[in-house]
Amino acid sequence: MNTFNFVNPLIPILKPEDNIAKATALLDDQVLNQLPVVHEGQFQGFITSDMLFDDLFDHSTVGEYQLNPNQCIVYSNQHFYEVVKAFSDCDFNMLALVDENQEYLGAFDAQDLLNAFSKTTAVQSPGSIIEISIKQIDYSLAEITRLIESDGVKIMGCFLQSDAIDSNLIRLTLKLDRKDASRTVATLERFSYNVVSLFQEASVASYDKERLDALLRYLDI
Repeated sequence: MNTFNFVNPLIPILKPEDNIAKATALLDDQVLNQLPVVHEGQFQGFITSDMLFDDLFDHSTVGEYQLNPNQCIVYSNQHFYEVVKAFSDCDFNMLALVDENQEYLGAFDAQDLLNAFSKTTAVQSPGSIIEISIKQIDYSLAEITRLIESDGVKIMGCFLQSDAIDSNLIRLTLKLDRKDASRTVATLERFSYNVVSLFQEASVASYDKERLDALLRYLDI
């Protein structure tokens, strides 16, 4: 995913010569906590509402503040995962996109990143989601993929994270192209994989409920 997809063109910029009144007004109008400062195309850093409030009577222009041009930035050639990590390491709610020469290309916040991610095939495509708990030493995505695809199912996306309780375990979340993943779950469990969560579309859940209700009615006869 290209990092240019995240940029929000509606985020205004400030210049070093802008006065504090203008900076405060822009922050209020945009309902933002920080804004990028740019001088002759070069990113200078973010100025925040807290900085303006704390030193309201000590400075008259934006350029008088000590800004950090290396804080909360990502580069145009970085991957989506690196952008997500940059957000987790940043003290602000916004990132600046720059090129290798520190030239400012735009800015975006977490909501812009989420909006871009929501348009990916993994999110938009219909299907189901399963979550598997695995020992790190036993983890093999190739093996899991082989088992799933043996049932004619395709993996549309995957996400891996550490287990919050047991450091020896990892959680693998998979988006599948099938609305009903019950057969896939049965296959994985047959090979001793621990499927801890299953999320299916409402239509599948409703269909399963109808079948269960029909069975209960039959047993009542």
